[in-house]
Amino acid sequence: MNTILTIVTIFVIVFLLIIIRKISSSRKGHRQNPLARRFRKAPAAPPLAEPGSPAYKLSIKLESSIPAEWAHALKRRVLSEHSNMTELEYDWRWVELKRFFIMCSVLKQVPMFSRAVDEVWHEMLMYTHEYQQFSKRFLGQMLHHAPNGEPTIPMPDERAWFDLVYVELFGWNYHSALIWGAFFRTPLPKEELELYRQPVGGLEPQGRFNAWAYENSPEARTAINGILDNLKRRIKKTGHQHTPDRNTDFRNTELLLSTAVFYSINDPDNFVNHIVPEQPNRKDSSGCSSSSACGSGGADSCDRGCSSNSCSSSSCSSGSSCGSSCGGGGGD
Repeated sequence: MNTILTIVTIFVIVFLLIIIRKISSSRKGHRQNPLARRFRKAPAAPPLAEPGSPAYKLSIKLESSIPAEWAHALKRRVLSEHSNMTELEYDWRWVELKRFFIMCSVLKQVPMFSRAVDEVWHEMLMYTHEYQQFSKRFLGQMLHHAPNGEPTIPMPDERAWFDLVYVELFGWNYHSALIWGAFFRTPLPKEELELYRQPVGGLEPQGRFNAWAYENSPEARTAINGILDNLKRRIKKTGHQHTPDRNTDFRNTELLLSTAVFYSINDPDNFVNHIVPEQPNRKDSSGCSSSSACGSGGADSCDRGCSSNSCSSSSCSSGSSCGSSCGGGGGD
């Protein structure tokens, strides 16, 4: 009798442990994809870059560097590894990863501020040969990615430059902001911006831009020149009186970037108070293109940063580093 009771007890315990494990796994999976709910009714992912954008020629080069067969295989792999991710959400993450690669050919150091994008990048790296070929075709050298789980330090300047260049190249989109986290929460370094008031040789004194790509990629040179020309123009306008509205119109890229530059120079201590984003209009969000803006984004993605030698964060710890030959200056 005692033997039967013991067997039954063990069976019940094992059964309960299995149930608890399934529930725990289900909850864990939900936590790992906080974007799922917000992307349930998202519009189709936008084009990589619009005609007229400084990034347009780079976007064409990037798309031609990724074979369709590899892109399809990667999508199947990611969706099989992340069962709670829809195809629509994947399409958004994929566009943002490709935009990240474009940023790599423009900036010397490119932070990875999105866990959602980084997850797709990790899966892409599993195709070692294809990834190496892609890097050579698009960047002319290897784009490295090294995981780093150690606590990190903030990189506010890198995030500020990321925000400026991203919006200049791709505009603002509510759902893009959900993936990358809140933009324009920190001012651009005033001392760096002031250097642009005077003519300088080369790209710029602080070395923010990718000099290697500038010399070796006509598409990157076009993008960088476009960014710098607009930046210098906006800096020259900062002496004019600027009276902002209560909320910044994120749908107006020129106004958004001009406002960010103006207050980075004239009132950096209160920058966040001046760049107050509009609340997203749900009826409008599906109509946002890569040249428009509709909100500040959410806190669903962890703001992580990485450079060619370190990994840091503007709002959280842990992350990855992109030891990046795309980051300007020769291979390893």
